[in-house]
Amino acid sequence: MPVRWRLTLWYTGLLLAILIVLGSAVYLLLDYSLTAEIDRNLDSKANEVLKSTRVVGTLPFFLRQIVLPDVEVFAAPDVYLQVMAGNGEIAVKSQNLGGYTLPAPADIKERLLREKRVFVTLSVQNEKLRMVVKPLSLGGELVGILQVARPLKPVTLALARLRGIILVGGVFSVFVSLLLGWFMSGKALKPIEDLTKDARAIGEEKDFRRRVKYEGPRDELGELAVTFNTMLESLEEAYGRLNDSLQAQKRFVADASHELRTPLTSIRGNVDFLRKLCEEGRDINLEKEVLADIDSETRRLSRLVKDLLTLARADAGFNLELAPVEAAPLLEDSVRQARHLVKGQVFEADTSGAAGAVIAADADYFKQMLLIFFDNAFKYTPAGKKVSFSAETRGEKLALVFKDEGQGIPSKDIPYLFERFYRGQESRTGEGTGLGLAIAKWIAGQHRGEITVDSEYGRGTVFTVFVPLLSLF
Repeated sequence: MPVRWRLTLWYTGLLLAILIVLGSAVYLLLDYSLTAEIDRNLDSKANEVLKSTRVVGTLPFFLRQIVLPDVEVFAAPDVYLQVMAGNGEIAVKSQNLGGYTLPAPADIKERLLREKRVFVTLSVQNEKLRMVVKPLSLGGELVGILQVARPLKPVTLALARLRGIILVGGVFSVFVSLLLGWFMSGKALKPIEDLTKDARAIGEEKDFRRRVKYEGPRDELGELAVTFNTMLESLEEAYGRLNDSLQAQKRFVADASHELRTPLTSIRGNVDFLRKLCEEGRDINLEKEVLADIDSETRRLSRLVKDLLTLARADAGFNLELAPVEAAPLLEDSVRQARHLVKGQVFEADTSGAAGAVIAADADYFKQMLLIFFDNAFKYTPAGKKVSFSAETRGEKLALVFKDEGQGIPSKDIPYLFERFYRGQESRTGEGTGLGLAIAKWIAGQHRGEITVDSEYGRGTVFTVFVPLLSLF
């Protein structure tokens, strides 16, 4: 059932319950009030009669008589009077009773002994009466009873009219409540309906730059609109990141395909050339050159596949398992391996600043990151120029500084250094895969570290890796 109908029925049901409770209370209160008013009138009339009634008590007990006033003086068309002697005989009654008598309850004497008056409701010839019974006593002995009664027809008619008014008024109120509830719930739900339309349109068009429109106070609906717009902002950011990621993935696949195609094409060409040499006659020196080319391209292809595997693991959410490691031995081992990369450059290394420092690291991946920076420095530094490495403690971090006197990096290329397959045109040599710095950045991030770059084109570059000391974890 739609919310609008549910709200309407709730409003109407609540109003109906209130009308039933209120109508019942008014009906019962009126019934009680009218009956109480009749009881007061009956009691007053009975007291007037009792004041004019005498019991002659000087005679013997069985000859005692009740001397009554003229009851017709107190009687009225709607007031019936009757006096019943102690033996049950009717002593006197008003003429408006005609041939009828007012019955007395069977236990009336016992009740009158306990109470000064008794009110009862009874029927005489299908007419409902309200009656008060009072004792006539002498010396504490009951010698008769006085009965005064009035018909309840006026009360019955008044209550019947009230029932009709309550019923008609209730039906009319319920009908009006349905109409007003339908109108008011529609008016209350209109902003929600508008929000729903805007949200549906945004979802269908996938235009997360749009926002739902709401003009009104900062109430529950206002909070809902703000929540919607906040969610749309988050969706816009997430969708933008997803789109950027998709574009990056497309570029990555395209670049990877290009990078893989070059060595494979070279290998295939060299194999065809080698086969042709075998058919025409062998040339040992030429064959060695071809095999050397194949070996070089195969190694390059192997490095590329290894780097792609590393980045694929990073994209899949792979996390390194870090353990406490002494920094100095790890750096010295990496420096030892880096010396094999020297090709005429002057290499200086100082790891004394890391003495006693302990970091949380994955030793293998950490050395891979260091060797990436070493390889990068030697690759772009001409023979005879200097490449230096130093380690020092700066506050609560270990700083690893890689400095070279290479050709440097143009300022326009620095923001893109850590993107995959990115290599500046001025520094492109045809070597490498273009993935090294991207991998280094991921490894540094896994070690809660950060990398800074300071370069001046034509004069050299400084890469600094900051890694938190273990005391921070």
